[in-house]
Amino acid sequence: MEHTQIRYELRRSKKPAIEWTPEEKEALIEAVFDGMSEGKTLSETVSDYSVSEGTVRRWITKDEDLFWEYLAARALMAQSLAEEALRIARHTSNTSVTSDRVKIDALQWAATKMNPREFGDKQLIQQEGKQTVEIRVVEEEPVLKSIGGSSTLRKLNAG
Repeated sequence: MEHTQIRYELRRSKKPAIEWTPEEKEALIEAVFDGMSEGKTLSETVSDYSVSEGTVRRWITKDEDLFWEYLAARALMAQSLAEEALRIARHTSNTSVTSDRVKIDALQWAATKMNPREFGDKQLIQQEGKQTVEIRVVEEEPVLKSIGGSSTLRKLNAG
């Protein structure tokens, strides 16, 4: 099968693109961000609408304001996942401890990836303010003596 024929068949098999009005797009994005802040993944939030994850991601990356809202929704999602991990840990029984541990580890991992500043293992310490640095100039002759005197320095400069 020829390469252009494959591309043509792929193009024909796609669903027709849905034209979203700005109001519909904004309402959908808001619903997606609300779902994410409740701990749902992007794929879970778009499953109720006839739009793909890739389309929503493209919308988000093309608009800087949407991108910042998306980052805020991810931070809220991380918080929700961490709370879910705590909820599972509190309700673990002897019979479900192994499966619950897997769930907790997965939720903790996802929360760490979505918001490493809050849930990451590394603690970043930032200091704001001024610092004073004192620099002292040390006499150069003792250094020259330690490498063999000025004759060695002359040989290095000459060669």
